[in-house]
Amino acid sequence: MFVDAEVPSEILEPHGRFAPRKLLFRGVVLEPSFHEARRIADPEAVLGDMHLAPLFREACILLDPYGSLESLAAAVKPEFFRRRHAQRRLAQALGPATPPGLRVSLADIPAIRAPCWRNVGHCFCVARCAFATQVAGIRYPTIRRSFVVAREVLCAVGREELADELLRLLGSFALSRAEVKTLADEAEQTYDIAVNVRRTPVVLDWNVSHDARELERAAIREMIETGHHREALFQLLLVRTAAQGIIENDGGEDAIGSSRIGYQRLLAILGINGDESFCARMQALQAFVPKLREACEAVLAQVPGLAQ
Repeated sequence: MFVDAEVPSEILEPHGRFAPRKLLFRGVVLEPSFHEARRIADPEAVLGDMHLAPLFREACILLDPYGSLESLAAAVKPEFFRRRHAQRRLAQALGPATPPGLRVSLADIPAIRAPCWRNVGHCFCVARCAFATQVAGIRYPTIRRSFVVAREVLCAVGREELADELLRLLGSFALSRAEVKTLADEAEQTYDIAVNVRRTPVVLDWNVSHDARELERAAIREMIETGHHREALFQLLLVRTAAQGIIENDGGEDAIGSSRIGYQRLLAILGINGDESFCARMQALQAFVPKLREACEAVLAQVPGLAQ
């Protein structure tokens, strides 16, 4: 859903806080994202953007006082399935995650200096690989289902072993449903502690709040119950790391000590506890990229209905 409206600067950057990403409004959880008007003014630019193009393929526009969003959607929809645009989006998905000049050191952001935050980077690096397969297959699910759909896309071109490799990179390939349930139980207990002590704004803190609690819990539990317990580890690690980061900032000594025990157990199970194992996993991820690129190109080549 899209709204074209003037947004006060304190909402975009509310006094140094991270912009809100989950808002409870009249019983509905909204996830706003803020885009500069110039970023979505050019249909050609939007068509080559793996995040924006799918949203305007079948846009649901709630407010468009100047008609600019309707005009953009009308230009994007008939061009979306052209091969050259699909190739541009895939090139973006397989390229660097952060444009040159935008790299920020965690040491420059006091609220996320705790070592746990590097695991968010690991999560998103592996998820970006999963997302690349979906961009190639013109599939755009919710983020938490990225690994589920990645398997469907890769299996369709006979590359199921790469879907297995994605789970190995995440660290969840060999985990049983019972093991993941145990990890989810611990994560929920720590989540509640983080919600109650949270004072310092951090990235991803929109996932850790009274309003988001049941949403996050249900999202992870649904995947476990439907047989996608290994894929659920992406969302579980992401939210558990955010909770840990909040406790590291704002919790008391007892909360910090007890939460670290559970968090280190999670990292050990995933095989990324300690600098050596973490660096080895990142090296394995880099070595995986050429195989991923080859598979994505094969997926895109077999997408039916793409026009030249």
